[in-house]
Amino acid sequence: MFRRTPEDPSIVAARAAAMRESAAAEIERERLMAQLAREQQEAAAEHARRQALADEQERRRRDAARRAERAERRERQRKARAEFAAKLRPVLPLLLINGGAAYAQAAYAYEEIAPAAWNAPSRVAFAVAFSAALESIAVYVQWHAHDALMLKAHATAASLRRAAWLIAAVVAAINYAHFADGIAPTAAAVAFALLSLLSPWLWGLHTRRAQHVQLLAEDANLIDDAGVEFSPKRRRMFPIRSLMAARWSIEHNERDPRKAWEGYNAERAARKAARQADKATHADKATAPAVGPTPEEVPGDPWEHAEPISPAPAPVMPVREPVRPARVTARSLTAAERVIAAHTAEPTANHERIARLAEVSVSTVKRHRPRPATGSPSAPDAAATPVNATPAPIAA
Repeated sequence: MFRRTPEDPSIVAARAAAMRESAAAEIERERLMAQLAREQQEAAAEHARRQALADEQERRRRDAARRAERAERRERQRKARAEFAAKLRPVLPLLLINGGAAYAQAAYAYEEIAPAAWNAPSRVAFAVAFSAALESIAVYVQWHAHDALMLKAHATAASLRRAAWLIAAVVAAINYAHFADGIAPTAAAVAFALLSLLSPWLWGLHTRRAQHVQLLAEDANLIDDAGVEFSPKRRRMFPIRSLMAARWSIEHNERDPRKAWEGYNAERAARKAARQADKATHADKATAPAVGPTPEEVPGDPWEHAEPISPAPAPVMPVREPVRPARVTARSLTAAERVIAAHTAEPTANHERIARLAEVSVSTVKRHRPRPATGSPSAPDAAATPVNATPAPIAA
């Protein structure tokens, strides 16, 4: 009863095998759990690394955007300062001149016009207001003249400029009277009077420069070119010929000094040859034998003036030296002749093509190109190439 029943060895072996398998399974599970934990840690670390990298990239992008914005703002400010300086540079001397004249008026108003019973700030304010009002009259009128000229109202601009000169002369006389010794001039009187008087002239210089810049921006052909400019040495060597060649270049709208010089010399040689030919013709007429009047030219009965028929000696003709024909130098074609020749060669070409063929500007082509007849099949397209800058009417 107290004796243990011996177990079957196969059962013991099976149990031991089961325990070994269970232990192996537990070890495998622990290994897998450890591997999973490691993979999770690696994934978390990779996520953290990527998140940190993304945050760093975002920070750098924001920094770059801020730097670009600051650079753009600085560039805008630089351009604004440059534009302001470009606008201020031409008018700064004018402002200084007007400021000097205004100072003179203010000093005189403070000493002589402002009531002595006022306190100093009130007298200073009155003097500044007085000088600004007096000196700004001519400046205001000149500004309107500048605006009228920019709007191409030339007559209005001219009348306003004359009014500005008159007002400036009156203000200059007032300034002179303030600081003169009676009617005798003093340095201060002359200086302050000139500051007031020269203000419209200087503003006119600024206005003409602004108008020139405006015409250049619109179309360079709108500016009337003053012809070519020869070198000082050529002008010293050939003063009269240089002047005439410059005049020829203005007449023929030629801007190349070499072409203008050659064109004028060719025209001069042609005129000289024509004069020599005229002199030779007159010499031939002077040395020709006299011919008696014909019966038709004699008044009355022609038979009354007839001579008896008798053998008359043969007339002796004077011996003349043969006149050599003058060599005529071919003159260069004018701009108008070149335009007409190019138009004759290609009547349907546009203005740009004619300008290239004739080697002139488009405005010259518009002035000298013949106007085509209405309905002519050889006339160029009016919408594409207006003749003399006037488009032809469109048929209904």
